[in-house]
Amino acid sequence: MAAYTVLYPYARPKFAIASLSLGTNAHHDLPTKIRVASNLGYDGIEIFIPDFEGFVNQVREGKHTELFTEPIPTSSSTELDLACAAAVYNLCNSLGLEIPLYQPLRNFENFRSQGHIDTSLAEAERWLRIMPAMKCDLLLVCSNYIPPPSPIDEKYTMDMYIDAQVDAFRQLGALAEKYGVRIGYEPLSWGTVIDNWMQVWEIVERVDLENVGVLLDSFNTLGNQYADPGQASTICKGQTLAAMLFNLEELAISIPVEKIFFYQVADAVRPAEICYDEDDMPRRMKWSRACRVFPCEPQTPWYLGFLPVTQMTSLLHRMGYRGWWSLEVFNTSLQESDIGCPERHGSRGINGLDILWDVVQTDMQSRNLDIELETFFDRKRTISSPMLSTPTLSTGSNSDASDSFTPSIDNDFELELPEALHRIGGCGRPTLDIDIEGLKTKDT
Repeated sequence: MAAYTVLYPYARPKFAIASLSLGTNAHHDLPTKIRVASNLGYDGIEIFIPDFEGFVNQVREGKHTELFTEPIPTSSSTELDLACAAAVYNLCNSLGLEIPLYQPLRNFENFRSQGHIDTSLAEAERWLRIMPAMKCDLLLVCSNYIPPPSPIDEKYTMDMYIDAQVDAFRQLGALAEKYGVRIGYEPLSWGTVIDNWMQVWEIVERVDLENVGVLLDSFNTLGNQYADPGQASTICKGQTLAAMLFNLEELAISIPVEKIFFYQVADAVRPAEICYDEDDMPRRMKWSRACRVFPCEPQTPWYLGFLPVTQMTSLLHRMGYRGWWSLEVFNTSLQESDIGCPERHGSRGINGLDILWDVVQTDMQSRNLDIELETFFDRKRTISSPMLSTPTLSTGSNSDASDSFTPSIDNDFELELPEALHRIGGCGRPTLDIDIEGLKTKDT
């Protein structure tokens, strides 16, 4: 018997927030951010490397001693890093938080020699070495803004640049494997050379290592391929929402879901004025630092942000991504120094994730409704129409083709359809089994 099964409710993804999105470390230390994230109901917290470095410096100064059960090895930087990583893990673990991501490893590109790669690998190993102590198995590596002149020219072509990235990431993946760590490669929207998911996927696919994958960020994806703060409309010249959604469909077709290691979520507001590139800061970097907001923040009649974050998130869910949803928001408001800053931002973030999850569930249920009703009506047309159920009709008279077709409706059709609608449309319903063969519904 053929059956179509829809699961209600869907399992909620784990929610995390980057420590950087709970306030600047100039005013708010890492232990405070961890406690706030736990109190607000997050499942995890990304550890921002500058936040961790700030914590290490504070420990070196004699602070946070209550987080250590053994003498603090301040004479050795390596041992101190390890001890601090263990302390961060223990605090998170005691508060029910996971550490799904450590970030970011910057400047891992623009390689011209093996010596350059070796230097970058040594920098990466400093962090890879401490990640097992944090019980964190994913390191974010981002693309970068490279100040002028452009690294691409007639002597060093784009193909050569990409080839060097593939070689470097193979070596980084092999190094990370020794520590049980995966590498997530993220394109930043203002990257000078690498700035979109297509380039990152080309590199990851060619690297062909199990522990090297793609890290997607809604702001950096949409903020590069859909939005442009250098335009008065803040939309890329010639771009449309339909074209952007088509690009996301291409993403879903191109990248196997198991190679998407992590998903960071942020929206953005339009800047107060057009942003322009400068030698030390491209326009999208300016915009990113000042104007990101949390997803689905309410503002009548729509959301505070304008990027199609809900569509991108829903598409990732439909393609089978079931990993973390983690907030990474930069904004000038994170510079606020008062004690309530981390909680304000964390509350906005968790509320936005809850709303985003409701939107995605509604979208999934709506699509399942479309599928089930299409099947329902197809089946009813089949069993109701002699024209569809009879292999051949007599051609002896016109009446055979016209008068003989008398549509009929099963007695229970009008009763069955509203019940199907009720059961399919109900949010948070239990498992719904649709028996296509018998056109029956039952809760299990």
